Amino acid sequence: MSAASGSRGAGSRWLRPLVIAGLILAALNLRPAVTSLGPLLKEVRTGLGMSGAVAGLLTSVPALCFALFGFAAPRLARRWGPGMVVCAGMAAITAGLVLRPFAGGTPAFLAASALALAGIAVSNVLMPVIVKRYFPDRVGPMTGVYSMAMAVGTAAAAATTVPLTQALGGSWRLGLGVWAVLGVLAVLPWTAIARDRTHPDRDLAGRSLSLI
Repeated sequence: MSAASGSRGAGSRWLRPLVIAGLILAALNLRPAVTSLGPLLKEVRTGLGMSGAVAGLLTSVPALCFALFGFAAPRLARRWGPGMVVCAGMAAITAGLVLRPFAGGTPAFLAASALALAGIAVSNVLMPVIVKRYFPDRVGPMTGVYSMAMAVGTAAAAATTVPLTQALGGSWRLGLGVWAVLGVLAVLPWTAIARDRTHPDRDLAGRSLSLI
């Protein structure tokens, strides 16, 4: 067995467990930026002096970002590889959640939210691609795993944001910002996954995306 084959074999042993962890952590991050905001929207409006019209606009931003950036995800994946794009998506989610609590006004808050939502949009589209790439023999079970993790993240953010805010002193900024911790945890495995060169990223990305 050649040194290159041995290296690929050793890499594959740790790569699949790492991808499983990455999928779960990514899925947990695909909704909290949205569902954590609803319970604190009144406090956010008061804190930023946000008008009712702008608050209504804020509720439509997720759908707009999902459509716009989700549409761009296949092209980005073919150019850079799905692992790299998901890694960038997790970084964008984290950056948006970190910046949002520091917003001094509505425009900055909307911009930070859009950044997080852009990361969610591209990552959400590419989850099936990652599953087909690393688990072609277990597409159904792995799809169930990340779908369940996404549901957990959705429900957890909606249910625990207010208690967390109260535990952190009642600041809506901390209550929203705390979800960035989950994003940081997701960036860690995806930084390693993005460097994987044992699969033909562009060709497989193109084939997988054509099946979505």
